[in-house]
Parts: sequence; structure tokens; C-alpha cells
Amino acid sequence: MFKKLLSAVIAITLVMGMCSCSENSSSQPETNKPDSSFAKQPESKPASSDGIVQPTANYEFKQTEREGAYDKDFVSALNGFSVELFKNSVKDDLSNGKNTLISPESVAFALGMTQNGADGNTLKQMQDVLYKGVSQDTFNKNMNYLMSEANSRNSENAKMKIANSVWVKDRNDITPTEQFTKDCKELYNAELFKGTFDDNTVKQINSWVSDKTDKMIPSIIDQLDPEDVMFLINCVAFDAKWEKQYEEDQIKENEKFTNSKGDKVNCTMLSGTEKTYVSNDKATGFIKDYEGGKYSFMAVLPNEDINIKDYVSSLTADEFSKLYASRSQDHEVITKMPQFKYDYDLRLKDTLQAMGMSEAFSRAADFSKMFENTEVYIAQVFHKTHIELDAKGTKAAAATAVEMRAKGAISMTQHKEVILDRPFVYAIMDTQTGLPVFMGTVCDPSVQ
Repeated sequence: MFKKLLSAVIAITLVMGMCSCSENSSSQPETNKPDSSFAKQPESKPASSDGIVQPTANYEFKQTEREGAYDKDFVSALNGFSVELFKNSVKDDLSNGKNTLISPESVAFALGMTQNGADGNTLKQMQDVLYKGVSQDTFNKNMNYLMSEANSRNSENAKMKIANSVWVKDRNDITPTEQFTKDCKELYNAELFKGTFDDNTVKQINSWVSDKTDKMIPSIIDQLDPEDVMFLINCVAFDAKWEKQYEEDQIKENEKFTNSKGDKVNCTMLSGTEKTYVSNDKATGFIKDYEGGKYSFMAVLPNEDINIKDYVSSLTADEFSKLYASRSQDHEVITKMPQFKYDYDLRLKDTLQAMGMSEAFSRAADFSKMFENTEVYIAQVFHKTHIELDAKGTKAAAATAVEMRAKGAISMTQHKEVILDRPFVYAIMDTQTGLPVFMGTVCDPSVQ
């Protein structure tokens, strides 16, 4: 009798302890993580009689093993998208002499998730802009390669992190399709959240973005529209040291830079010599490697009779690709480059519409593969970037958010010289694919 009584007391004590732990854990939300209104993936797939899977479905990221090189047509298509997006999105700010910076790769990841929910002419237009001439399956697989390899080949002094997430309004009549949910997780490793889409959701989304960009981009959205039902978000964070860092005597204070308005401004110049030279009939430049050789910085200075706006507006994908591919190590390149640090903020709706992706932003949009019973269109594509370049290396970050809204609602034979003392174009290049991760212009290094 005593043993039975003792066993009962122990059992009751354990149950009370478990309840207490559960209450304590639920009453203390974690910092920088979605609160209790957001449900992350459970340990098992939820049962569903009609096959509809909520965004909390327990799918796992499937890293696709790459055999050989990246698909050539994919690389060509994404390079074309990158250059066209760059020149079309920054042209107005270049006219006003502003520094610019976009991450075509970040935009491609966010739109890449989105296009998996499109169908009909909406899908065709998105394909033609993003990856014309390439199958959807090839595009998704190669984007999977890009993300997997970027996140797996990091070192202490050269890191690039890519993160994706999907945020869905927590309402009974808003149900993403099972296939779309599966694609977001298995192909793009997207974190999947449901939320109330109120002011707290704005804070949670911005907190996620800040965390994934190492606090370089503290927020991506300011408010939510009552008809917003989903956000698809990508973040890229880059932090790399130069393979050959600048010494103290190579850092020159109070040097002059002629900005796009013709005014001379003070800046800190980094002087050095590089081994890789690029040139064509319109520009000259150099390439400086980051540690490990996986990424490099390419600076391109238009000829003196070509202003920065005209150079960018005339730039073609083929020209950009050939400029990087024709890099030469036949010269010692004497260089000067200003230190710079700035943020850049864009809304890409008009740019993407002008590039041919018009239907996705209209009420004629067909995203029938995204939701079971909700008709949606893209309301806006938000894009923010940040860069810091100094004597040690470069830090850069990008965040892209696609807002879905409900309808109705060394042989040195001669010397070359590249002095970046006037507006120039630059790109952070993935040396394996030859694709730009970031593309920008410096029109005035004194402006932050």
C-alpha cells in the first residue's frame, strides 16, 4: 500500500513540474524570434484530409548535389537579369548623382520563390525576365546550388550567408498550396511562419531581417496593408577580408574625388597595386580578390568622355560578362580606390514591370499555385542594401521582400593605372559562376 501511495505522489509531482515548465516557457518569448503568434515547423507533418498543408508543414531542405559546372544557360540568363535589373533600377538616382547598390542575387531568390506560385501568362512573364530560355526546374535547382554552396564554403575571413523566409497571414481562408509550401522549403530552405499581420508582425519580420543581415539592414517594411496576405523575403550578408590588405602607408586621408556633379570632395583613398586588369573600348578597371579566392571585387572606370549615367544605361549583359571573362594578369595595375559606406533603398515594382513582368503586379495576375482559395498579386518588391569598404575588406548586405496582396483587396610586362577619383561602377563577383552578387556605383564617397 505504501509503495502504491509513493508512486502516485511521484507521478503527480512530475505532472505538475511539466505543467510549470510549459507555462514558464510560453510566458517568456525569445528575443529576435517570432513570438507565439508565429508557428514554426513541428516535428511531424500535420494530418490533412484534403491534402492542404499549412505553412507549418514539416518539410526539410534538400540540398541538391551539383554534378560538374553550373548550367551555362542558367548562368547566362541570371547574368542578363542582373545587368538589366541594375541599369533599369538605378538610372534615376544616377541622374541625381546618388550612390547606388543592388543585389541581383537577392532579388532573384525572392522572385524565385514567388514564381513557383505563378501559372499561365504570369509565370511566362516572370520566366522571361528572370531566366529566359531555361526551364523552371533547371532554374530552381541552380538557385539551390547557389545557396547551398554559398552557405557551405564560408571561412572565418570570407563569409556569405543567404536566408529565405515566407510569412503568411494567419486566417482560416488563407491556405498556401502543399506544392508551393514544399518548394519554398525543399528548394529554397525558407523558414515558414504564420502571423496576425499587425504591428507586431512588422516588428517580427524586421527583426528576422536584421538578424539575417548581421544588423546591417535593421528593417525592410514599415507597415502592412489590410489586404496583405504573404511576404516572401530573402537576405544576403557578405563579410570578407581582402586577400592583400592595405598597409597603413597606403591609406591616404583628405584625397580628392570629383563627384558626378563635377565638385571635388574629400575622401580617404586606398593606394596599391593589383595583378588583374580589365578593359574594353569604353572602360578600364581592376579586380581585387577577397581571402580564399571565392569572391572578388571588380571596379570599372568609364572613359573620361563617358559619364557614369550614360555608361550604365548602355551596359549590356554580354559586355559585362566579356569584361569579367577577359581579365588579364599581364600588367601590374597601380590603383587608387576611395573608402565608402552607404545604404540604398529601392522599390522595384516599376523597374520589373518595365522589364516585362507586368501581369504579376496587376489584378490579372495568376498565382493559383500559391494559395488554395485566395487570388493574389504582387503589390511591391522592396529592396534594401548596405555596403562598407575599407582597408581591411568589405561588408555588404541585401534584403528583398515580395509583398503579396489579395485581389479586391604575374608576368609584369608593363604598367597600367586605374585611379578611381571620379564616379565608377563596381561589383562583388562570385568567381565560380562569374555572376555579380552585388552591383553598384560610387558617385560621391563622401556621402553615407
